Amino acid sequence: MKKIIMILVMLSSLFLPLAAQEEEEDYGDEFFEVEGVTVTGTRGEKRLADSPVVTELISGEEIENSSAVTLSDVLEDYGLMFTGNAMGDYIQMQGMGEDRVLFLIDGRRVVGRISSRLKGETLPLGNVERIEIVRGPQSALYGSDGIGGVINIITKKPEDKVTLSTAVSNRFLLPYNDPDTPVEAKRKDFSPFREQNLSASLGFPIGPLRNSLSIEGSRSDFYYNETKSVSVLPKILRGKAGLDLIFPLGDAVEMKLGGSFLAMRSDEQVSARGGLNRLDYIRADGYIEAGFSPLADSYFSLRFYDNFYQRDKDTYNGIMKTWTTGANHENENYAALEALGEYAGFDNWLLSAGLEGAYASMDKYNLRNNGTFVAVDKEAFFIQGERYKDGLYSILGGLRVERSSQFGFAAAPKFSAMYHLPAGFRVLGGAGLGYRAPDFSDLYLVKDDNPNHPVVQGNDQLKPEYALAFNLALEYSKTGLFFGQINTYYSEMFNEIANVDTGVPDLLGRAVYNTKNIARSYRAGFDSEGRLTILKQGYVSAGYSWLYAYDRTEDTEFYPQPAHTVKLKAGIDLKKPGISSYLQGRFFSALRDPDVQYDPRFILDFYFSVGIGRHVTVYTAVDNITGLIDPLGPYTAQSFTLGIRYVL
Repeated sequence: MKKIIMILVMLSSLFLPLAAQEEEEDYGDEFFEVEGVTVTGTRGEKRLADSPVVTELISGEEIENSSAVTLSDVLEDYGLMFTGNAMGDYIQMQGMGEDRVLFLIDGRRVVGRISSRLKGETLPLGNVERIEIVRGPQSALYGSDGIGGVINIITKKPEDKVTLSTAVSNRFLLPYNDPDTPVEAKRKDFSPFREQNLSASLGFPIGPLRNSLSIEGSRSDFYYNETKSVSVLPKILRGKAGLDLIFPLGDAVEMKLGGSFLAMRSDEQVSARGGLNRLDYIRADGYIEAGFSPLADSYFSLRFYDNFYQRDKDTYNGIMKTWTTGANHENENYAALEALGEYAGFDNWLLSAGLEGAYASMDKYNLRNNGTFVAVDKEAFFIQGERYKDGLYSILGGLRVERSSQFGFAAAPKFSAMYHLPAGFRVLGGAGLGYRAPDFSDLYLVKDDNPNHPVVQGNDQLKPEYALAFNLALEYSKTGLFFGQINTYYSEMFNEIANVDTGVPDLLGRAVYNTKNIARSYRAGFDSEGRLTILKQGYVSAGYSWLYAYDRTEDTEFYPQPAHTVKLKAGIDLKKPGISSYLQGRFFSALRDPDVQYDPRFILDFYFSVGIGRHVTVYTAVDNITGLIDPLGPYTAQSFTLGIRYVL
């Protein structure tokens, strides 16, 4: 292990002196992405440097310059996911996670949470332009579930020219090293071709029609324990295809439509006698949108979309040689119609308003209300006004009123402000109310199908939870040299939804948990980040987050996420020779939760790429150099990736 780390450090340091030999070049604002366009925090295009909402951007180039294939990979690389398992990813954003973080694709809701967690492996990233992350409640714009923050995946738009990008990679793992396995039973099987990934994106205009076609595929073999009795990682087949079209309808009208379809199969050997769990996933997304300008300085859009998710779990009994199918089935669907209008006819004012109507449904084998099918419809109205002067200040206020057929009316106001101070400083602050209506699992789930696990019961008497949140941030930027930010926050939670032990076991002696509202709790902490340019082409960055959570009802601390998170990164980006390399690490402190026993962990990754000609890039990566194997996942030690990209 020491040899591996020394080699990687030597490779990185070998190219650092080359940066000093490069010719004098202008620093680009895009290096720190202060000129990026943000849409998530305000629902309108806005320079990131002038946005009154603290927003983090992860560019498509950053995703490409990594071994990330799915959303899970990106969330882990950027310290937003402290672990993941077969049920989904544990997300952390200012003490909120799981179903308190809203996931969007181009502003459209993403459904499909298992036990409140989204499985990021079902969201591959072959056609992503950037990811925008907004922390804190965004219910004033997006309604329920945006109580902790929003992660918006923004895809590449079709262009009026031919574009092509492809990538192929192969990943392999060292043999699983289980210290509990007797030496005489150890196997050192090694497969250099465990996982392969392919992605391709093609843009091709036809007359006035702009088109974008994307295709992605992945496969992986079983990753066995040393006795080869059970799979430590599953065997996966995954495929996705998407098509987006843009075409004008007259001088001031533009139509957009598209969709995507993903199918994924995951096979996991669970016993030495041939027991097998098979999980099949389907994601389907379709949309149609029209945008036009009926008046000068105005814009209006109308959009309809549908997002569908399905998960089926089948079990094979190796002794009986029989399948149990159809007993563990669930699907979720979300259909929405949205209208949005913006008007900028007043000096230094931007006014926007919108109407939304949605129908959400779930069909799940262990819901106890009306058989297995439940549904809810909701309607919403929001209005927002911003007074601004580019490069100086912005003051924004908004309100959303939402009616649910299940819970009646809810309202969420928000206020944000930003001011550019002298000498490169910028101060941002805001306050807002976030809310989350109980989801179908909170209300109706009855989980008692495993004699070794606790019973979890839904509660159809739950009330929505609310968070009154405040944040204050300070930024400093010296173009092309340094960027730093610290964002403090405080969230007071009311009616927080949690699984609480009833203290009365069932007839089999299992603990019984019931979903209940906790009267009051709060989270407080800060996120900080800094990035420094070294010799123009090199950089170092560091980030530290601290969280404190307290249950006022029980008068005790609690641990929804690790209290301390540290991110470190050092790299180079030599444009002319086409060399990019970095070493990055993430540290998460111990998590002592009654349901999650999580020890401190430190993850270290390495990446190196080199350009061959104008269009080809060859890259290699080593993930989890430290070799940590955590019982909650991921279960892999070091993984090695070799890949090649072609961009026309």
